[in-house]
Amino acid sequence: MNIGEVARRASVTADTIRYYERVGLLPKPPRTAAGYRQYGPGIVDRLAVVRNAQRFGFSLHEIAGFLRVRDAGGKPCHDVRAGAQRLLQAVDRQIAALTGVRRDLRRTLRAWDRKLEATAPNELAHLLEAGAARRDRPSGQHPDRGRARGGRERAPADIDDRDRKRILRQR
Repeated sequence: MNIGEVARRASVTADTIRYYERVGLLPKPPRTAAGYRQYGPGIVDRLAVVRNAQRFGFSLHEIAGFLRVRDAGGKPCHDVRAGAQRLLQAVDRQIAALTGVRRDLRRTLRAWDRKLEATAPNELAHLLEAGAARRDRPSGQHPDRGRARGGRERAPADIDDRDRKRILRQR
């Protein structure tokens, strides 16, 4: 089977197949006298394994490691299980972080609602200037991070110079 046929059957591109060969996910196939790759029947199944593992959350590097063990006659099952456990722990950490963000957003919205109720219709509420109900800083961040020498906070790098100067003057 040539690379085009494999790509069609596996619903990937020929470039993906070549890349997977380079990074060790697929074995180097034999070539015809003209230099064309010739794949055996198991290649489509192997590509399905790679794609399923990738959808599960494993990196291509991790998948290549599992497949190397399998190709050498080993049993990577415990390594796969341990890797899945690490993925679950990472998801749990992300959920915890997002739960904190959601809590902070709700708190901010409640504070802004109170501010809006107390603001006359013809006045600005200055919601952004009032700040957000948020954690003082992300966990593990040094308290002086983001500050210039002398303790003055630096303006973010993604704003233009005119805005940066105005922000620094206000502090």
